[in-house]
Amino acid sequence: MSRLRYLVLVPLVAILAAVEVYPLVISFYFSVTNYDLGGIFVGLENYAQMFSDPRVYSSVGVSLAYGVGSTILCIGIGLVLTYLVTNLVRGRNFFESFFLMPLAVAPIAVGVIWAPAGFWDDINTFWHFVLHQPYFPLNNIFIAFPIVILSDAWEWAPIMMLVAISVVSGIPKEVFEAASLYGASPLQVFRRISVPTILRSRVFQFMIVLRLIDALRAFEIPFTWTTWISLPNAGSPLDTVSVLLFKLLIVPNYGFPISYISAVAIVLLVVTFSATTVLYTLMKKLGKT
Repeated sequence: MSRLRYLVLVPLVAILAAVEVYPLVISFYFSVTNYDLGGIFVGLENYAQMFSDPRVYSSVGVSLAYGVGSTILCIGIGLVLTYLVTNLVRGRNFFESFFLMPLAVAPIAVGVIWAPAGFWDDINTFWHFVLHQPYFPLNNIFIAFPIVILSDAWEWAPIMMLVAISVVSGIPKEVFEAASLYGASPLQVFRRISVPTILRSRVFQFMIVLRLIDALRAFEIPFTWTTWISLPNAGSPLDTVSVLLFKLLIVPNYGFPISYISAVAIVLLVVTFSATTVLYTLMKKLGKT
């Protein structure tokens, strides 16, 4: 009987091997071969070509800035929403459900909604014709990139809110009552009691790591914006590594083989793993303080 229980895991292990392990192994195989020449082993030739390509460095930098910026904003917005919901006397269920609405929107739709022809077109119209100010130059990368990061954080902040609310609900009510008796305002109570407890929660820390992993491999929103502001070339200032891989794969003018693209994909995996490992180590130290 003791061995039978392990047989239940066989289908799950087989599925994970098919959708996780096999693509990773085959990508690594392609990265050290020349697929166009019948899979001839070329060692680190593809990686050497990649490290001499400035577009790869640019896309890695964009992915890191996008991932870190989106994660920080996502945490900040999530905590603000948590404060608003937990301090509501009436209508808490309604507003909690209302704040969850962005999760129902597909990432590609978020890119369209927040694009220059969407939400920001109305803002620009009000800004220019009502307030008589010059238009926002949304094709300026220093304006477009923060908006792209903000739109991604806006979509995923409700998850942080849900986790934070669950952590706050686990704090004994006596703690809040004692703080109120000493004259602490709701904002002070949230800042000095709720926020430290939330940030030290292992569940919340786990969600931060997952959010960073997801943000580092972002594709839909940055790709939508590269289309809107006419940045079709690979290696544009808005190209994350995922967007760069897509452009290299579908644009025939670049002519890069699948082996080269696989090498770039392996680098994305290494960058994501390294960044999340550093973040997880910092989270563990925070939980011990």
